[in-house]
Amino acid sequence: MDYTETRRFAIDQANRQLVKLGFQINQSLRSHNPEAVHDLRVAVRRFSQTLRVFKPCFRGKEMRKVRRELKDITDLAGEVRNCDVALKLLSKSQKPEASPLRHRLEGRRRECERALVGFLRHWIDRKSSARWRAAVQDAATVNSEPFGKAPIVTTAQRILPRVAREFFERGNRASKTKTAPAELHRFRIASKRFRYTLELLTSLYGPQMKSFLEKIRRAQGLLGEINDCEMVRNLLSHYKDADGLTSLLRKRQARKIQEFQRHWEGTFGTHREMQSWSAFLRRPIERARQVKKPLTRAGPAQAASRRSAAVA
Repeated sequence: MDYTETRRFAIDQANRQLVKLGFQINQSLRSHNPEAVHDLRVAVRRFSQTLRVFKPCFRGKEMRKVRRELKDITDLAGEVRNCDVALKLLSKSQKPEASPLRHRLEGRRRECERALVGFLRHWIDRKSSARWRAAVQDAATVNSEPFGKAPIVTTAQRILPRVAREFFERGNRASKTKTAPAELHRFRIASKRFRYTLELLTSLYGPQMKSFLEKIRRAQGLLGEINDCEMVRNLLSHYKDADGLTSLLRKRQARKIQEFQRHWEGTFGTHREMQSWSAFLRRPIERARQVKKPLTRAGPAQAASRRSAAVA
């Protein structure tokens, strides 16, 4: 059973995510390719979600500054990523207008890249990694609310069934036939946050959590493709002669929406599935016991047998 205080667990998770973020920032400064920018955005989102889940542990002026800077990185990296997605989709088009549009978007991408790189270099020069780590430690030390003092298993029991229920309710609404792309986008963001929260607490549930996470990833993938179509259509609307391409993207988006609706109905659309998730997430203590059972008092023969097994 894990009696670790939520506060200590939160600090450990925040530091772990901050190390990964620092690594991805350095990677993005070495290589500005689409993969590096994508990985940077993921690292930012994971760290941001850690601060969001354990918000009562991370209050204060310095943490507000950290959150603002995280949003700056998110916005700048998002502009670059939008160009990358648009260029990838345009590269598959055989329409004659695709080539000049790609040229314009490549120029826009370079401008967005310069802004991102400038901000990241400034982040490094200010030794922001050390500054953020100190802010995390100080905030969690000062904030001694009951939330932070509770065992992490208690916090997981309180948080996860509720956010799972919200995930299912929002997903059921988003999977309706005439749902607007904007609603699907909001659900996509919510599903990402839900998945990152589950990943933060996976150690309390054991290997079975992987199958639950995989279901969310598939739904997220479809929602991502839907959003890519919407984003590229909006981006191309600023350019002349893009009507043919936006029409194709609209059709592709409609197909992906139907695919998501079928996937949701077949994977998440039953009350039994929601009950299964709720029952699983309400019992982190039992699963922690399965991972590490407490030692029981043993007689001489049992102790000798255990020593032999340990040597083997």
